[in-house]
Amino acid sequence: MKPPSSTIEGKSRLLDGLFTTPAMALVFSARGCVQRMLDFEAALARAEAALGIIPRAAAELISSECRADLFDVDALSQDAAVAGNLAIPLVRMLKDLVGKQDCEAARWVHWGATSQDAIDTGLVLQVRAALNLLDADLERLSAALANLAERHRHTVQLGRTWLQPGPPITFGLKAAGWLSAIERQRERMTALRARVLFIQFGGAVGTLAALGTQGLAVATSIGLELGLAVPDLPWHTHRDGIAEAGAALGLLTGSLGKMARDLSLLMQAELAEAFEPRTPGRGGSSTMPHKQNPVGAAVILSAAARVPGLVSSLLSAMPQEHERGLGGWHAEWETLPEICRLTAGALNHAVEVCEGIEVDVERMRANLDATGGIVLAEPVALALARHMDRSAAHSLVEQACRRATAEKQPFRRALDDDLDVTSRLTPEELDKLCDPSRYLGLADAWIDRALASCRPQPTRGKAVQTIEVPGATLHFRLDGPDRAPVLVLANSLGTSLAMWDGQMAALTCAFRVLRYDMRGHGASSVSAPPVDVACLGRDVLSLLDAIEATNAHFVGLSLGGMVGLWLGANTPARMKSLVLSNTAARIGTADSWNARIEAVEKSGMEAVVETVLERWFTARFREQAPERVEPLRRMLLATDCAGYVAGCAAVRDADLRDSVRVPTLVITGAHDSATPPSDGRWLAERIAGANHVELQAAHLCNIEAESAFNHSVVDFLSAQENRHGRA
Repeated sequence: MKPPSSTIEGKSRLLDGLFTTPAMALVFSARGCVQRMLDFEAALARAEAALGIIPRAAAELISSECRADLFDVDALSQDAAVAGNLAIPLVRMLKDLVGKQDCEAARWVHWGATSQDAIDTGLVLQVRAALNLLDADLERLSAALANLAERHRHTVQLGRTWLQPGPPITFGLKAAGWLSAIERQRERMTALRARVLFIQFGGAVGTLAALGTQGLAVATSIGLELGLAVPDLPWHTHRDGIAEAGAALGLLTGSLGKMARDLSLLMQAELAEAFEPRTPGRGGSSTMPHKQNPVGAAVILSAAARVPGLVSSLLSAMPQEHERGLGGWHAEWETLPEICRLTAGALNHAVEVCEGIEVDVERMRANLDATGGIVLAEPVALALARHMDRSAAHSLVEQACRRATAEKQPFRRALDDDLDVTSRLTPEELDKLCDPSRYLGLADAWIDRALASCRPQPTRGKAVQTIEVPGATLHFRLDGPDRAPVLVLANSLGTSLAMWDGQMAALTCAFRVLRYDMRGHGASSVSAPPVDVACLGRDVLSLLDAIEATNAHFVGLSLGGMVGLWLGANTPARMKSLVLSNTAARIGTADSWNARIEAVEKSGMEAVVETVLERWFTARFREQAPERVEPLRRMLLATDCAGYVAGCAAVRDADLRDSVRVPTLVITGAHDSATPPSDGRWLAERIAGANHVELQAAHLCNIEAESAFNHSVVDFLSAQENRHGRA
């Protein structure tokens, strides 16, 4: 029975549109919170069933009911007020839903766990989604700031100390300073994941005694299901990870606030050197038609003012009692989500401002010239100090500055009128000393250093590398233990290696994972046409050669799966095993691919993005998990049109019905219209000994059915690796 619509869910917070983003609001919405706790319950049931602790049929039924849309969120809220937390009524409702179909199965719900396990793990899953959203916007902000630094490296403006004019700098240097701070924040965000993204699973007092000797095995399986690490031991009352997450976001909002403060001051009419983007309705006044208010800066500064107080709440909540906190734990529940919301809003405004900032180069120079040159007193004083006592030189130049100001004459003329100056410095020397462009010091070098440290961070882990292949440069990265078996991940058309982020925690435990961008995708270069699947297959062999890998396991999705089919048929000795997900020997018709190619060539990626997303994800997933869909939208839009067209042509022309002679797992999506389940079943029947798994998802199973996908892939690859080990 469908629950009544939730008034909690229906009441959008009035100012969310100003202070956060729609995607982050959904991550921390009531239903988002409930779904993440249910994800824990489903993973718990599947893990326990795999170990024979509970019946497999019960686990399947429990998992099928772990859907937030089946729960009355209003009732949960009301019951939590009595129970003391959300998990108690949530588990009761889940038992009721399962019990309506099988009373015996209902008793296995939440087996061996405690309320805090569900709440904390659910929160960590929300934090991971939040970090993914922030990472994407940080990458955009970094790129925008790098562009500003490069574009304005020679745009001279006043330096300002204590809000007073100082010697000249460049606007590029100011932007490089912002960029350097943001790059440090990106590094902190990357490091943060290793200390925060853990499951919580300890049972009543952290011993998992209810599960006997199988507690750690269950925890490990839950971690694999959810793509989270397993901590050394439960952290019920050790809250340093939660506090660190809040503190890291506090530092980020502080850096954003510094940028906003600078920009708001530059927007003042008295300076008028830089402006937020001018769009209809933005920054207007209800009474003063002439105004353009710094709206973005205001929101960023408000977050920078509010977040530190919230961070202090997390720090204050750290000393918790014995094995379960009383009050301190509860203080976190709304605090960390609010920090994430505010940080997302501030970062989004920063991106919009920096991508569209209007810089008035002429006004910057005019403001510099309006000082009459006195801001160049320092180089003159230093030059004089080579010929006289330094204090005397300083006093001499100070007097010249006062005369220039009092008499409203240029500083250069005041120097000419002083015999003590002109007897020591020639007119040519004074001209050079009073030229702002000659007193910029290391500004250019600092910009170069900041730009050198600025790098795209679509994923986390070891350094990105490139190799040259015939006609192209391929961008790839390696993650996982150096001595582990190699596993290659090959992407879908229109995506980059970042599409596998959700698999990395599960796969890098036991494999050395090689991800790469196909030609014309992500950071790999576009090659001259034609490009076919055989060419893409040879690229994989070149990558293996580059890392000196004799053979590897291979996971490919869609176009990546077609590459796997070619490798399995033509180079079986290099492939230990194949996972072919959402792919087929032939995909679509020539007419459909030609129409897509024509649309992209005529109107760009925007012409196909919505249609592609509808094929990639079910309508329900697009509605319930926009924070997971949005990065893929951006990834698709960022794909080079020529690279995408070449990939379309490769799929259009491929016919991969040759026999595959490698152990294979075929994964299909029950709702995949691009490569229907029947295509996958046909492959599985044609490949000797192939396994087949069907997941409840559309085309990008690794994202829509992430936990089940990870579980299926890890189980298959582990079995194959064990077989190779025995051989």
